[in-house]
Amino acid sequence: MSKLTENYEKLAQTTGLRYDAANNLIYGERNGFQVILKASDSRYPYMLTIQTTAKNAAGTLLDKNEKKELIKSVDKIANMKQEGNQFSFFQKNIANQEKLATALINSLDGVISFLRTKGFSPCCSLCGQAVETSPFQVGLEYRHLCPDCEVRLRDSKALAAQAKAQKKENVVGGVVGALLGSLLGVICIVLLSQMGYVAALSGVIMAVGVLKGYELLGGKMTKKGIVISSIIMLLMTYIGDRLDWAILLLGEGGGADAGYNLFECYRLVPDMISMEIIESANYIANLFMLYLFLLLGAVPTIISKVKEKQVEGSIVKIGSAGTYASNIQ
Repeated sequence: MSKLTENYEKLAQTTGLRYDAANNLIYGERNGFQVILKASDSRYPYMLTIQTTAKNAAGTLLDKNEKKELIKSVDKIANMKQEGNQFSFFQKNIANQEKLATALINSLDGVISFLRTKGFSPCCSLCGQAVETSPFQVGLEYRHLCPDCEVRLRDSKALAAQAKAQKKENVVGGVVGALLGSLLGVICIVLLSQMGYVAALSGVIMAVGVLKGYELLGGKMTKKGIVISSIIMLLMTYIGDRLDWAILLLGEGGGADAGYNLFECYRLVPDMISMEIIESANYIANLFMLYLFLLLGAVPTIISKVKEKQVEGSIVKIGSAGTYASNIQ
């Protein structure tokens, strides 16, 4: 048993809830409200989010002042959001287990008491009816569903998955979309470099732009699509770096004064390196940093995309031994 699992189990026992090892979260009933405790960011496993579902008689949302009132009154809540009947309360990061357990109990009781004061009561997250619910993971989201809504949601997800499975991948369209998306990364590389930075942001933007572009015009994301997208990321990062040097040659390098245009400066970059007008060490170091940042941005983005596809269309009851099958072909 890992230390995190052991700590989560202790937290669940202390708060009177249950620990779901398969989905790595804490769930159950607290003072009449169904709650889920989860780490929204796996890098901070003790910065937990408290999620519950509730609705008031008027069907209204908490206003800005009421949200401020709640955050001020519940000491360890850093922020909150409401989307329809879904409430998420963001707990501050507390690594000490005893302090975290005490803070969670106070936060749970505090937010539930606040919701009751404002006329909110437990309900189904979809239909809003005050009926018995069970916790589910629906794709990447978590919901409390009544039996009827569970059946309806499963049926709609099954139909959507069937329609998507029948949809063919358009590789040519995907490549076009990936190339168009990569232009955002190229622009980011050039703009940041002109400002004197080589930043990880360019790698993230390149990865997101390429993957999103491929999926939008390709119709679906497959293993083939991820491979093609990765190659395009590598190629366009090289092109972005070379374009940056071409702009430098055009301006500070005197290319414009000599009558060259940007395209000609781009073509002359290798010659400038061989003639040592551009120092090869600087060129290689800059390109290396860009590829390093691309790696740092692309790997988490691809992992996130794979995870998203694995759970896409799935409905797993929390507390069951549900597993996901990959939807990436």
